[in-house]
Amino acid sequence: MIALWIILGILLLLFLILMVPVEVIAHYGDELSLTVKVLFYTKKLLPQPNKTQKPKPKKEEPKPRPEAKKKEKPKKEKKPSYLTKLREKKGLSGVVSLLSGLAKIAGTTLKGLFSHIVIKRFDVGIALSSGDAASTAINYGRLCAVVYPAVDVIAASTVCKDYRVSIEPVFDDDKETEITADLHARLRVVFAAYEGIKAGLKLLWLRAKL
Repeated sequence: MIALWIILGILLLLFLILMVPVEVIAHYGDELSLTVKVLFYTKKLLPQPNKTQKPKPKKEEPKPRPEAKKKEKPKKEKKPSYLTKLREKKGLSGVVSLLSGLAKIAGTTLKGLFSHIVIKRFDVGIALSSGDAASTAINYGRLCAVVYPAVDVIAASTVCKDYRVSIEPVFDDDKETEITADLHARLRVVFAAYEGIKAGLKLLWLRAKL
């Protein structure tokens, strides 16, 4: 009976760990800042603080030793890779089938993973300046045609609660283009583990088929 309670306690602990959300907070302005938060633990990844390196003490150079005869080790034969074996067995069509299968697995895994990402805030601001009015107007149209659809795809692929995109042309030769972006997203560990297990099983099935 005690062993059963211990097993149930371990399973409950694993479930609680898997339900923990991992939050990513990113900001881009003059430089990129990136922070990862897990419960009460916060780790700033970028920008990294400049560490002052202490001068290392100089080591005394070892005295040269008389050269000893090196024993020649027998050369190990390289084992053929999985791709080489597959090509020998199935030909080029087997390699193509493997690569297309890997591409499908990667696509479905990323799609499933993105569907569980919750974006709390996603703001993009661009003040575009290209030197003269004509080129600014042309580049503004090109930029809008790329940025707005890309943001719409991200918002549709995830659980996006709030996002704003602002692109403005600046007709001032003295000003440079300014780009700012803010992102606050989270993903529960359980969903990442689930998609990873699914991808692993699909890889095993693909390898067994080939």
